[in-house]
Amino acid sequence: MDIRQLRYFTAIVEEGTLTGAAKRLNMTQPPLTAQLKLLEEELRCPLFTREGKRLHLTEAGHHFYERALRILGMCDAAVTEMADFQEGAAGTLRIGVISSVKDQLFPQWVQSFWEKYPNIRYEIYSANTYQLLDQLQNGQLDLALVRTPFPKSELNILYIKKEPFLAVGIPSFFPDPEKESLTLRELENVPFIFYRRWEKMLKMRFEAEGISPRIICCNDDAQTTLALAYMGMGVGLLPASGIPEFFSSPSEPKIAVKTLKEKTLYSQIALVCRKKALLPDSARRFWDMMEGFYSY
Repeated sequence: MDIRQLRYFTAIVEEGTLTGAAKRLNMTQPPLTAQLKLLEEELRCPLFTREGKRLHLTEAGHHFYERALRILGMCDAAVTEMADFQEGAAGTLRIGVISSVKDQLFPQWVQSFWEKYPNIRYEIYSANTYQLLDQLQNGQLDLALVRTPFPKSELNILYIKKEPFLAVGIPSFFPDPEKESLTLRELENVPFIFYRRWEKMLKMRFEAEGISPRIICCNDDAQTTLALAYMGMGVGLLPASGIPEFFSSPSEPKIAVKTLKEKTLYSQIALVCRKKALLPDSARRFWDMMEGFYSY
């Protein structure tokens, strides 16, 4: 098995046919078919099922595809890192960012960095905190912008911003639509939409107040929480930067956004890396910029 075969395999997966993959790879189909056969023989299991010209991944194929992407990402990262040694401030910044930060805060940080280092190019990946930490440990990323809580061992961490949790929902869910902030007790009887990431923490806070929250939905991303809250299904609880500014705008009367008064209910955005001393020059410059903005 070699890197070339992994690139062939991922192209076949992403194109869905040998013909499409061969076209993408600028090669003819017979040698591509032969390489796939050699790969399956070496792995001793089929990677695809055939349905006409379409190819569908087997369970083993799905697993191998994830591994192949990781390996190729690490290879590409190694090439990029070597280029960084030569290019200095004209290298590549490989950074991962969580969804609740990438739409509001992150563009501002990137703009500041771009204005200072206009020749650096960007490889930006979006995923949840735990997926980004996994990519960081595997060498696919140099830096990641994540949220607490997360396992902190073997990481260098720069805490950037502490954010309160906000409640978002249609005005009729709130006892006093004019109040800008409220307590958990005031939300005792409303239906909740929880982002699973914070389900345990939120339940603990409610239980500390002697409240059993009525959770009608638990999901895996902030966007789903916001969408369902906007539809009127319940009240979503999210950190401040996870809620777009237009949601709390007077021009959006359908939705209300309230700050929760509980000071112990917050999340912190953090910039993390494996070892700051070993960061490529472009990543180290970004870290230093963020440290200058938020060091405390």
